[in-house]
Amino acid sequence: PIVILTAKEDDLDHILGLESGADDYVIKPIKPPVLLARLRALQRRQAPEPTVRGALEFGRLAIDRSCRGVSLGGEKIDLTTMEFELLWLLASAAGKILSRDDILNRMRGIAFDGLNRSVDVYISKLRGKLNDNPREPVCIKTIWGKGYLFNPFAWEV
Repeated sequence: PIVILTAKEDDLDHILGLESGADDYVIKPIKPPVLLARLRALQRRQAPEPTVRGALEFGRLAIDRSCRGVSLGGEKIDLTTMEFELLWLLASAAGKILSRDDILNRMRGIAFDGLNRSVDVYISKLRGKLNDNPREPVCIKTIWGKGYLFNPFAWEV
């Protein structure tokens, strides 16, 4: 969501701000609790539909959100909390490229600054635990310059 926070009170400025793509136009001064309430309301409206699925299956890979369990070919895979969240995020968007920025925003609520390599580290650990070849990954692919892609068909072999 885009919020314009300004001291400009003119109606034309207000109209131009909203017409140029802003989701809200807030005129200063504003009390912090009111601003926070407006930001939360924007987030609720922009949030994706909550998933009703508690489990995902891709061939031999099963991910159960309710018990935070992952199994590959019937064998339980132990994942840390961050690894599980990353796997769930990627699997929920199977077949779509997620950028590092998307991943950090959805997992931690922070923007990618270009220096943070934590996503790469977690992807590497996840690949190792899921027996994905680190030199030529098939299950979680790196799309150079774009991000990561969870291949929903890689688990059927």
